[in-house]
This record gives sequence, C-alpha cells and structure tokens, in this order.
Amino acid sequence: MSAILLSTAARKWHNKKLGTLLFIKYNLPMGKAVLIYGGTFKDRVETLRKQGVLHLENSGDPDLLIVEKETDKKSIGIAASRGLKKFLQEKPLSKEKKTVVVANAELMTPEAQNALLKILEEPPEYAEIFLLSKTENSLLETVISRCVKKRAFPSEELEKEDSGIRKILAMNPGQRLDKAKEVSEGEKEETVEIMETWVRELHLSNPGRTSALQIKKILQTKKALEETNVNQRLSIEALLLDL
Repeated sequence: MSAILLSTAARKWHNKKLGTLLFIKYNLPMGKAVLIYGGTFKDRVETLRKQGVLHLENSGDPDLLIVEKETDKKSIGIAASRGLKKFLQEKPLSKEKKTVVVANAELMTPEAQNALLKILEEPPEYAEIFLLSKTENSLLETVISRCVKKRAFPSEELEKEDSGIRKILAMNPGQRLDKAKEVSEGEKEETVEIMETWVRELHLSNPGRTSALQIKKILQTKKALEETNVNQRLSIEALLLDL
C-alpha cells in the first residue's frame, strides 16, 4: 500500500480510523500547519472532530490527502513528503481549501520531516496541514516551531470508560487468555494504544511498588511490539499472565 492514500484508499482509512467528521467553522487559521499531539490516536482524531477542521461529506474527496506509513514499513519516508508537497502545489478542485492529514506523524523519518520544512513554514493560503503525533517532542524542533500546537483532549467515550486493566487483574488465567485474544485482534498500533491506556490507569488508580512493576512489564511488551516483529497475540498473552 502506498504511503500516499487517495480516493478509494483514503476512503478505506477514513472509514476505519476517523468515522464521520463534519465541517464547521473553526478558530485555527488557514494557511497554517497544525500539530495535534498527546493522548491516543482516537483522542487526536476526536480533537479534529471537535475542532471541525475536516470536511468529509465525500470520503473520496479529491481535495483531501491522508498520509500514513506503508503496511510493510515501520516509518513514513521522504517519498510521502514529496507526494504531499505535489498535492498542495495544485489548487483545490471542488472547494476553497485542500486538507492534508499526516497520521502518526511521529513515524516520519528525519529526511521526510526536513523535506516538509518549507511548505510547513509557508503553506499555500488554501492549504490546511494537520500532523497527528503521540507527543510534541516526537518530531524535529524545526518542524514543531513551524506549527500551531494543540494538545489532544480525551474523547467523551474515553472519559466515561476506564481501560479495563483493573478488571483484567481480577481475571483468572483462562479469562486473561481470552482477553489477550480480544486485544490482539486489532492492528498493532491499536494494541499499543490500549497498552498506553493501561499504563495511564495504573498510574492514576493504583500507585505503589506492585503497580510500578506492572507498568514496567507493560512498557517492555509495548516496546517489543513497536520495535520488533514479535507475535502480537503471544506477547499479550505472556504479558497478561505475568501481571
């Protein structure tokens, strides 16, 4: 799958990741790059939703570009940046603006980030560029300084529901294996985000030495999933049985 997702491919990604986003007037300036950081991927998407910065009546919108890593790679390379710049060089076809969303911008290589510096600093007046990143410091300082920064806020759903780690800790081994199967059925990025919510919940609800050891084990498994090709289900099973 190409790092540049348009038309049908953009529709597939949009339907799976974003849900229905509606356009409303918003207070972020046109012709600026916006860095949305913090929280989970869902939090960052919800921030877009509540800011009303996307108009997706038609998910095959020719004036929308969504950029993400290729499925068989671990990063977003310079080819994606070149495609992004080419996309924005052409004026909008059906609207007054063109929108670019870089999902998981923290996965961009330094070369890919450097290739965007000029267009981030001086985007076309009809352009809006959104970089979604796990943390503010995941990107080069030269990229950060060219963006309007906005911290992601938790979605209403996440505010109402806990991550479930306390329920998992109360389960017997068989139930934990069933839970591991459920958690690992999603994409690796989604599993990693679930593990991040486990860590946050343990930090907030159960301070102490036992919680610290549990957090350490979760973070070790999370790192292995992010940096190696370990089997996702086996890793989660081993983690939940060991907590």
